[in-house]
Amino acid sequence: MNIQINPQLLNWAIERSMKSADELLRKFPNLKNWQNESKSPTLKQLEKFAKATFTPIGMLFLQTPPKEVLPIDDFRTFQDDDFNRPSANLLDTIYASQQRQEWYQTYCRQNGFDKQSVAGKWTIRDDPEDVAKEICQIFSFHHNYSSWQNALSDRTALIEKQGILVMSSGVALGNTHRSLDLNEFRGFALSDEYAPVIFINAKDSIAARSFTLMHELAHIVIAQNGVSNTNSYNENTNSVEKWCDKVAAEILVPSQEFKQNYQYNLNSLGEDLTYFSKFFKVSTLVILGRIYDLDYLDKRNFWRLFREEKAKLIKILQQQKTQSKGGNYYNTKPASVSKLFVKTITASTLEGSTLYRDAMQLLNIKSIKTFNNITEQIHPWSV
Repeated sequence: MNIQINPQLLNWAIERSMKSADELLRKFPNLKNWQNESKSPTLKQLEKFAKATFTPIGMLFLQTPPKEVLPIDDFRTFQDDDFNRPSANLLDTIYASQQRQEWYQTYCRQNGFDKQSVAGKWTIRDDPEDVAKEICQIFSFHHNYSSWQNALSDRTALIEKQGILVMSSGVALGNTHRSLDLNEFRGFALSDEYAPVIFINAKDSIAARSFTLMHELAHIVIAQNGVSNTNSYNENTNSVEKWCDKVAAEILVPSQEFKQNYQYNLNSLGEDLTYFSKFFKVSTLVILGRIYDLDYLDKRNFWRLFREEKAKLIKILQQQKTQSKGGNYYNTKPASVSKLFVKTITASTLEGSTLYRDAMQLLNIKSIKTFNNITEQIHPWSV
């Protein structure tokens, strides 16, 4: 049985999947014929096409393509129109995070947890430097780390200790074929009085992820949901983003401490960027921004140097991607959906309060064996 489909819907599905037409043509040799309506797909072919493009099949039966919008505020800035329409990968990642947030919120309410003390504690009218100092006290942040990875892991753990879920993944829904595009977004925040969520695009460098973590935390403390593509100092004129950038920079590189240790010398700028980025375990872009904050650079020179340094980092990141290998699944899985969330929902499942089916769906786990292995790793007493 062949089904007549509006070609606009096929084109829409292809665009939102962010897959190339050539890639899909290899799987569906008659795709061009479907698009020019010289042939029609069968129901089985349409189901496979929907799966390949990450599209709910019901949407392909609409009269015209739906206008999909982000379910949270959009604070991103782009130089072109490439990402005006959110990808299926970004949308599905936000939806999955919202589902986990809903489950955890219900869990907190049912178990009599207190509301979050930091969610919405401040507004962008508050001084970013003062807010950053208070955040450091509340979360016990410090700078004595031996590596970038230790700094990121420890700060993530300190945030989750306060009941904020931190998820970090480079793929959508645990599917390694659905890579998250770093150019589309770097992170997002889902504020809530019981279950705030921070999501970090793990395709970024470790140093950049540290900034994103603090930037999204700043979103949480002003109770502002939103998706961002900031990577430290950004040419974003939005007042919320600028405020969150300032808070993040102050947390990671306190201005007073930096002033005491830095002496400006244009001839040694490259060496200084490297030294202080290693000292504070942040990107060289953050250090460059701190130098700008101290009025050692005028705006024009700062942005020139910023773009040059950013280009260097992008090149390094691309080289790292070609050399990187996938990590151990059982080590990376908990962090991808929040270690706090995994610990809580697996315990709830063992207690009989949550169905295995529901827990596995929220964790994007298909095998009961995999679920049991993760549960045993998180809860050794369950063996």
